[in-house]
Amino acid sequence: MKKIDKKEVLQIAIQKQQELTENYTQRVSDMKADTFSRNASASQTEDRHSNKLDVLQALEKELDFAQNELNYLSQLDITEENANVSPGAIVVTDTLTFFIGISTDKIEMSGTTVVGISTKAPIYANMKDLQKNDSFTFNEKTYQILDLY
Repeated sequence: MKKIDKKEVLQIAIQKQQELTENYTQRVSDMKADTFSRNASASQTEDRHSNKLDVLQALEKELDFAQNELNYLSQLDITEENANVSPGAIVVTDTLTFFIGISTDKIEMSGTTVVGISTKAPIYANMKDLQKNDSFTFNEKTYQILDLY
């Protein structure tokens, strides 16, 4: 089995996170313009304004989270081969291949689907510090670690 290039996985994860951050930045900007518009119609009520502020605050929290995740990825050291499941590792199991960094959409590489997971994810707690040939169970499914690097 050919090893997946960790550097390429990280670059794709960073790119996806940058796109997400840019999307949230634009949404926050649009929401601010809408919320604080001086041209509010007379029919706009205080409740509607309050709801817009709530949505804006939620978007700003999501933006902060996305930026923090991007910063984390940017500082993630993937130069070392991982002997155990830890940040920066590629974990190949009998069913899925994981990249330990942040939660991401699935990444398709050379016919292999890579799932990015965060160290805060419940599944990570079940596999943390395990080594090649170990197994772990999550959601009543057992995974066998076939390779780890």
